[in-house]
Amino acid sequence: MNDETTEAVRTVWPRWWQGGGFRNSFPATGFATEASSLTTMIYPVFRSVVGPIHGLLMIGLWFGAMPCVAAPGAERNERLQQALEKYPEADANGDGILTPREALNYRAQLEQERAGARQGRVRKQREPKTVSGQADDDGEVQGFNGLYMGHSFFRPAAFELLDVIPATNVVNHTGYIVSQGGQGGSPASLWAHPENRRKGRDHLDSGKVDLLVMTYYSPEDSAVEHYARWFDHALGKNPDMTFMIAVPWGKAPHKTGPQEWAGVEKRLETMFDSLIQPLRDKYPENRVLFCPYGLGMRELVERVHEGDLLGVKHVLDPDRARRPTSKLKKEQLVNDETGHGGELVARLSALLWLQALYGCDLSKMEGQTVEGLPDIPLNEIAVKVGKKIDPYNAVYEGK
Repeated sequence: MNDETTEAVRTVWPRWWQGGGFRNSFPATGFATEASSLTTMIYPVFRSVVGPIHGLLMIGLWFGAMPCVAAPGAERNERLQQALEKYPEADANGDGILTPREALNYRAQLEQERAGARQGRVRKQREPKTVSGQADDDGEVQGFNGLYMGHSFFRPAAFELLDVIPATNVVNHTGYIVSQGGQGGSPASLWAHPENRRKGRDHLDSGKVDLLVMTYYSPEDSAVEHYARWFDHALGKNPDMTFMIAVPWGKAPHKTGPQEWAGVEKRLETMFDSLIQPLRDKYPENRVLFCPYGLGMRELVERVHEGDLLGVKHVLDPDRARRPTSKLKKEQLVNDETGHGGELVARLSALLWLQALYGCDLSKMEGQTVEGLPDIPLNEIAVKVGKKIDPYNAVYEGK
């Protein structure tokens, strides 16, 4: 095996789950690149073992025809073992050994997931939707006319919020959603994408929008200057804007261990200091709310592990063949390896947004449940998680 091949194996496999800052937190547009990178990594490995074989089709033929490919030399075996440590799910039979066939099959699986992500990548533009609840003993709360811009970990919560509002005393809550998968949902990418920039700016240009909610992807595309482009444009149309940065959970929560979860709050504090506070300093006349609703996922995952989330058996069903059924029965929190949340996650996320935006007292609100999971006290869970989010926005209490 030459040095070039060794380096390909060393670098391509780890890159799938690595990245700076919160890059790991979201389904990235690098998805397609990494899937194809697996091919570029595997091909030279096989060439170094079985000699010059031209074309990826020949790799498949060698798998079927030459058992010796499954018994590589020590160096190649070591590289496959390193890959296995990074991608244990690639070991289809669970015997602790990653074979070339399993590596290629796993690559094919990534391609399938890539195709599925691509199908929903470009979202159809929806007309703004307005919903209202009813006044209660505390009267009514005037809703925001909001523009919501983000990725696929963000979009479900924006839609769920429209479903939750009628159970509150908030009236005339309007939502218009512009979304793009993965990194495409970051503030920098949304601005760089001509169609998404047009949609967002056209909606802001009405002058009626008084709320802009955006999400986060990575330091490279979600820094102060990236949000400022959108904030400045919005303020040019309505100086009384409210802003909110909503941060979801990390990618692949089914693989996240206790120590990693324990570090989440520290990373959020760092994000607050490096992003939210500078934005507040830059826009002192406007509210810049911070809603790390990914803390809701952390709470749900902990409850699954403790057996305290009635009806939910897995974060993600370890049996791939059962996952469609588990998703249908809502027995798992997330729908795929990337970590897209199911209905339960989306509903809890919406409740956390509701508290951050409107300060709603969920203890007085009709209990929120998800069909098929009637015994999960979502209001109670949201109140608990909300107590961790509230201090970030305490400066705005009473305003």
